[in-house]
Amino acid sequence: MGRRSELLEGFGDAFAWSLFDAAPDAVFVVAESGEIAFANDQASAMFGCELADLVGRPVDALVPDEARGRHRAHRTRYRVEPTIRSMGVGMELRARRPDGSEFDCEISLSPLVLGDATFVVAGLRDVGDRVRAEDHLHRVLHTLDASDDGIFLFDAHTLVYSHVNSGAVRLVGYTREELVQMTPMHLNPYSSEAEYRALIAGLLSDPDATAQRQTRLLRKDGTEVPVEKTYRAGPVGRDGSRWIVGLARDITSRLEAAAELAERNAQLQAARQTVLLAEDHDRLARDLHDTVIQRLFAAGLSLQAVAAMSGDEAIRIRLATTVDDLDATIRELRNAIFALQSPEPGPSGVRGRILDVITEASAGANIEPRISFEGPVETIDERIVEHLIATLREALSNVARHAHASSVRVSITVGADIELRVVDDGVGNSAEVIGGNGLANMARRAEKLGGHAALGPNPGGSGCSFDWTVPAELA
Repeated sequence: MGRRSELLEGFGDAFAWSLFDAAPDAVFVVAESGEIAFANDQASAMFGCELADLVGRPVDALVPDEARGRHRAHRTRYRVEPTIRSMGVGMELRARRPDGSEFDCEISLSPLVLGDATFVVAGLRDVGDRVRAEDHLHRVLHTLDASDDGIFLFDAHTLVYSHVNSGAVRLVGYTREELVQMTPMHLNPYSSEAEYRALIAGLLSDPDATAQRQTRLLRKDGTEVPVEKTYRAGPVGRDGSRWIVGLARDITSRLEAAAELAERNAQLQAARQTVLLAEDHDRLARDLHDTVIQRLFAAGLSLQAVAAMSGDEAIRIRLATTVDDLDATIRELRNAIFALQSPEPGPSGVRGRILDVITEASAGANIEPRISFEGPVETIDERIVEHLIATLREALSNVARHAHASSVRVSITVGADIELRVVDDGVGNSAEVIGGNGLANMARRAEKLGGHAALGPNPGGSGCSFDWTVPAELA
C-alpha cells in the first residue's frame, strides 16, 4: 500500500488510501506547502526509490533544476484556481528521479479538500516511449521533406492522400492542406480511377511488388510536369487499413538531356553521311580524271590522227567537229570534277546562283542562253561573285533588249583570272548599248576588282561578244 505522511492522518482508512495503488499511474497527494503527503506504489516504481524517499519531500525536488522556478509558479497559480486537468491535456514535464536521471511524463491534476486543507492529487504517466516514437516519426517526416522527389501516401480504399512531403508540394504547386483533400486522379488527367484500382489490387496482392509508371502531373497553375512514379503498398495498419506510397520524380531534365543526346546523335550521323558522301565524291572525281578523261583525250588524239590522214574534206570536217565535241565534253567533265571536290559556299552554290540568272533571262526572252563552266567555279571569292552575278544579269538584259539575237552563249572560266564571256548572234553593237549606263557600270565593276571589260564583234560571226575579266585573287 502507498505511504502517507502525518498531514493525512485522520483522513480516510487504509482501504480508501489503498485505492490509489490500484491506479496504473504514479499518484501523489501534495499539500499547499508543496510537501508530498502521499505516494502510491507505482510512484515508487516509476521513480526507482523507496516510498520513504518520496513522502515528506518537496514536490519541487522531483522537477529538474532548470524547471523548478517555473514549477513553483505553476503551483501558486493552481492554488488560486484549482481545477481538474485530465491526463493528456494537462502539463507535460520532465521528472527527476532521486538518482538524478530524468524522464518525460504527462501530469493530471485535481484538487482534494480534506477538512480545512486543500491538497492536490497529481497523476504522473511515463510517456518516454511515446515521446521517443513521436520524435522518431518527426525525424522520419523531416527526412521525407528533405527529399527532392514528391512522396504521396494515399488510402488504398478511398484513394485520398493522407500525407505528402514538401517535395510533393514543390512538384505540383498545391499546399499540404489542399493535397490531403485530393486523390491521384486530381493530379493525373491521363489515368482513370479504374486504372488506379487495378494498380492497387496488384500491389496489395504481393507485399514485395512495386510498379513504375511514366506520366505527366497537372500542376495547380495548369502546366504539366513529366514524372516517373514508383508505387508500393505499405504495411497493414492496426485497424486493417492499407495505404499506398507513391514516389514521383521530375524527369524534365532527363528528357531534355535525352532529346539533346538524340539531336547530337542525329547531327553526328549526318556528319558521318557527309564525310562518306565527300569520300564518294573524291573517289568519283579521281575515277573521272584518271580514267574517263584520259580515254576521251586519247580518243580525240586518235581522231585527229585519222583526220590528218584522210583525203576526204567532209570526213575531216566531221572528225574535227567530233574532236571539238570531245574537248567540250572533257571541259564539262573537269567542271564536274571541280564541283565534286569543292564545297558549296551557299544553299545553291555559285553555279546555282549563275543558273538562276540564266533562268531569269530565259523567262523574259524568247531565247535560252547556253552556259558552260570551266575551272573551279565554286572557289570564286564571294566579293567577286556579287559583281559577276550583277554583270551577267546586265549583259543578258542588254542582249534581250537590243541584240535581237536567236542564240546566246555564256562561258565562265576560272584560272589565274576569272573570265565571263557573253556571245550572241544578233545585230551587233548599237549606239544605245555603247552609250548607255549598263556597259559603263559593268566596266566599273571589273575595274574595281582590278580587271577590265570590253564589248566587240563576235569573232565567229554576226553579233557581239562581251568579255569581262578580273583577277581570281584579290589584293
